[in-house]
Amino acid sequence: MKIDIADFIFTGRGSTALWSILKSLNRPDAKVLLPVNICEIVYPIVKKADMVPVLYDVNEFDGIAKLENIKDAFTGNESVLLAVHNFGLPLDIDKISAWAVKNNLFMVEDVCNSLGGKFYDKPLGSWGDASIFSFGYAKIIEHGFGGAAFVKDKNLKKKVEHLTDSLETYSEIHRSKDSEFQKQLRDIRLNKEHPAPSTYVPLYENYSDFLLYKIDAQAKKEIVARMQTLEQNVELRAKKASIYRTKIRSNKVRHIDHKEGQIYWRYNLLVDSPERQDLIGKLRENNLLVSTWYPPIAELFEENVDKKKYHGSYRFRDKVVNLFVDHRVTESDISKTIDIINGL
Repeated sequence: MKIDIADFIFTGRGSTALWSILKSLNRPDAKVLLPVNICEIVYPIVKKADMVPVLYDVNEFDGIAKLENIKDAFTGNESVLLAVHNFGLPLDIDKISAWAVKNNLFMVEDVCNSLGGKFYDKPLGSWGDASIFSFGYAKIIEHGFGGAAFVKDKNLKKKVEHLTDSLETYSEIHRSKDSEFQKQLRDIRLNKEHPAPSTYVPLYENYSDFLLYKIDAQAKKEIVARMQTLEQNVELRAKKASIYRTKIRSNKVRHIDHKEGQIYWRYNLLVDSPERQDLIGKLRENNLLVSTWYPPIAELFEENVDKKKYHGSYRFRDKVVNLFVDHRVTESDISKTIDIINGL
């Protein structure tokens, strides 16, 4: 099966697409399984859809979940599974989707960081009951804003389309609220004290009202046009990732194994402390792009979190370094980055 962009239900962002799908299921208080190292906006979006987030751990060696991680969090009371192909890495989605069907779970694939990826030559996003995509900042296809939902069931698709169409169109109000929110978020993250649920929960509750919107015809047209460059985009990312893989030889870092069908959102390395902190500092001192996504979010939204439940995610958080492979990095940037890493 292929995913045809003509079947996309365009939304304001990937999280809007998820909300529209969950809300259209009409299952108040249903429990939703999602990875603990998801983009933090997802947790309040699930609650905004009147559902209950249930977090599962991920593998410490690549930051994505194995079926065993999901099974460990499953109690039999959950009815929705969000399966996230993070970092461009395909999940073992054949096993996960078969298990979801067996356990009557509605499965949504999150392809926001993996657009263009495949598993057994079948596109990511085509394995589940529905899937979500994002065209925001630094995504595979980048438009600045915009998302999409793909829904297989015709009746549910009509409900998602109707609900999405009822939303306000993206405007300066949404742009302004987003800028205001991002500033508040930066201030919280710079605070030496770890942000607690008492800070994060109300912040997101106030912001979530401005997360739900649709995009106009012009934005859709622009995204569709950029989608035509997907294959070229993926190939360029793979080329840059290959340079990192072949030329980074430091024994202080560990390359994450390449998976068949993978695309590269960023190129991930695992680095132990204190070399990790030194590396990140040196790269930023030289104005070279680097990030450390994605950390576990449980402590941001829940009290008295047992970290042992998410040991894989915490170990991954403490080691991961994301190197950029998109249009923002030049061959010179890559060469400088490699020299710094090999000099550890």
